[in-house]
Amino acid sequence: MNQPTAKSKQKKYREEWINSNGIKIHTGIWPGKKQTIICLHGLSGNLYSMKSLAERLNRLGHRVISYDLRGRGKSDKPESNYGFRNHLDDLKSILTHYKIKNPIFFAHSFGCMIALRYAILYPNEIKGMILMDGGGLLSLPKRIQVLKVLKQSFERLDIIYPTVSEYLKLIQNSPLVPRWSKEIEEYFRLELHKTKDGFICHMPGFVMEEELKEMGGSMDFYKIFKYLIQDPKRVFSKMKDNKTLNFEKITTPTLILRATEMNLFPKDDLLPKSSFDSMLKRIPNSNGKEIKTNHYGILFDKIKERDNAIENFLFGLNEKKMGISQ
Repeated sequence: MNQPTAKSKQKKYREEWINSNGIKIHTGIWPGKKQTIICLHGLSGNLYSMKSLAERLNRLGHRVISYDLRGRGKSDKPESNYGFRNHLDDLKSILTHYKIKNPIFFAHSFGCMIALRYAILYPNEIKGMILMDGGGLLSLPKRIQVLKVLKQSFERLDIIYPTVSEYLKLIQNSPLVPRWSKEIEEYFRLELHKTKDGFICHMPGFVMEEELKEMGGSMDFYKIFKYLIQDPKRVFSKMKDNKTLNFEKITTPTLILRATEMNLFPKDDLLPKSSFDSMLKRIPNSNGKEIKTNHYGILFDKIKERDNAIENFLFGLNEKKMGISQ
């Protein structure tokens, strides 16, 4: 992406809270004159996950808003009421609160699934979508494999770390983060909250469990069988809801970026090639790009190929006569 000129002047970044059906949602805002871009982070992320890329987009002139999904970061953490329906309501509240028309969604991983569902529900309200390594439909064996990858990141939840350094050392030694950088270090510093005994990750374990439960899964494999025994109809219904998406209803121009490299073991990509190809085939106005990095790298690494694809897509949105006002 292009860098700002020396004379370019950016308004100050700010953070605030909005109300969404009684839940306080924490937002971060980079002011700009161009079309508003809404960032949607991953399953265990927060608004700072998107910070480095949000700043790049802001330097192109866009107003950028990133926010903590409910249960994450500084947003409220209710004991229940998670799942896509509630996330879609929160997203709608943000768009209404800030009076945003024709937003561009910029999503990573779990955030891609929120963006896609919003685009299906409100097909004429979005100017464009950029989806990074997420949103594809997965077979049951693949979903189990993905859960094994995610389980590695679950281990940091609900543990109090005496120092920030100890937490960073744990992350730095994780195979999920192959290339340590100042951007990655800054993010993981920001995801810690201070407690009287030390530091703890921003997202409680019960939030992760509630999210996975809403998708017919769990942090622990044995609990999936427990849920099946307790309420098989509900579990199968949740699994079915997350196995089908009417991609053909999406009229929004969509850029899909896929990370091709392994995370923990071979062929453990979170957006498999078959799912990626299916999305490109079924979403009418879509194009895609494969990026040689992994699931975290596509978000945090410095990658010219990714940045150029995003910038060209945004330029194309402004060039097309789409029949909607800006």
